[in-house]
Amino acid sequence: MSSRAYALNSTNVRNTLAFAWQRVALAVASSLAPERAIERAARLFATPPRHKHTEREVELLRTGRGFVVNAGLARIAAWRFGGEDRPAVVFSHGWGGRGAQFRQFVPALLDAGYQVILFDHEGHGLSEGREASLVHFIRTLEAVVASVERGGASVAGIVGHSLGAAAVSAYLNASERRVRAVLIAPPTSVERYSGYFARRLGIPESIRRGMQERFERRFGRTWREFELPQSVARARAAALVIHDVYDREVSFASGTALARAWPGARIVLTRGLGHRAILRDPAVVQDALDFLADRVVFQRPTAVGDTSPFLQPAPIV
Repeated sequence: MSSRAYALNSTNVRNTLAFAWQRVALAVASSLAPERAIERAARLFATPPRHKHTEREVELLRTGRGFVVNAGLARIAAWRFGGEDRPAVVFSHGWGGRGAQFRQFVPALLDAGYQVILFDHEGHGLSEGREASLVHFIRTLEAVVASVERGGASVAGIVGHSLGAAAVSAYLNASERRVRAVLIAPPTSVERYSGYFARRLGIPESIRRGMQERFERRFGRTWREFELPQSVARARAAALVIHDVYDREVSFASGTALARAWPGARIVLTRGLGHRAILRDPAVVQDALDFLADRVVFQRPTAVGDTSPFLQPAPIV
């Protein structure tokens, strides 16, 4: 076994043991100390995995110009590619991700005359913070866009992936901005995800509900605000949803539902790219560029109840 394979195997074993321990600890606390279980569950729910940048990502970031954005109490690491006088496209990565995951988009957008803004969300990559949530993501995105505009650039488009796409949706719904948005593999329900989280950790609904109420009191916003259709009811941005039919982390049904709820949204469904490789696919990059430049009119989402073979449910919701 190679040293790299051994290291990966050791990490997987440690992660499995840690997860098993968390399940046991939460099960005991749920019975004996519910408030403590709620606190522990909330902490786990808001703690993102922080992954190091890959060598290719580091190489990309070295070609950009780094800057810092203040979002609340956290300093956010951001990078600019291209001239500051160009229209900007801002990218919002997903849970556990990094801005540099959008590296395949950078050359194409620069060639098309845009500047590209990448950043690491709070609690991710090289940014400060130890916790994150959809509210953190929205706050960070808002701060980055404001920073770019204070520098004199116009924001022509925003691209989001996974939870980063959900943040883009909520941000544009609240601001009613008329930019162009590309939403890749967007989830559409914080409540549904929290249910998945609870089942995975084996905690009862009473603890999950207590965790939700704790977050709602802390941030002064209900999770229902981020559910469809109200989460995009006021959106004025032109939107393109791109989602893979076989996404095993966020069902493509979520992307389809978002496209149906978003006024005038368009949709592109891919096959075989999954949740992350979709960010590296040349056709996806080109579709995003064509939409941002308003060169192609993409299809509207199908009506509810469509049984086209191409629109069958993903293997795992």
